[in-house]
Amino acid sequence: MSPDGAVRGGTVGDWMSKPPVTVSEDTSIRTAVAQMEAADVRHLLVMDGPALSGIVSSRDLRRLVSHDSSSPTLAAPVRSIMSEGPTSVGQEVPMTVAARLLLEQRIGALPVWEGERVVGIFTVPDALEALLAMVEGPRA
Repeated sequence: MSPDGAVRGGTVGDWMSKPPVTVSEDTSIRTAVAQMEAADVRHLLVMDGPALSGIVSSRDLRRLVSHDSSSPTLAAPVRSIMSEGPTSVGQEVPMTVAARLLLEQRIGALPVWEGERVVGIFTVPDALEALLAMVEGPRA
């Protein structure tokens, strides 16, 4: 904690990327790859209607695409390769707690909730940016 009693580094909501890029469970892997590239992101949240059902990383997708870009596997739905039930956090969670989760669980991103809806994604680069800001202090 800082001297004024506030949690150092702020909250996940202060540092998360928003809005998150999402796809439905039925989206083809090929389309998911294209969407990830177009949005210049490394994680897609997989939704079943309004409910979060999984997450897909660029690493998951690159393994498939690197083998054969014309493979019929790329027509499969993204649900077939997603990580189900991803660890997630509320936007009020201290950034340091979320950074520790990323490190301990060896994951690259945490979906972020506000009430019943996903409002962002907290990634390793977000955590590094926040931690650097803590160390470097305010910039002139």
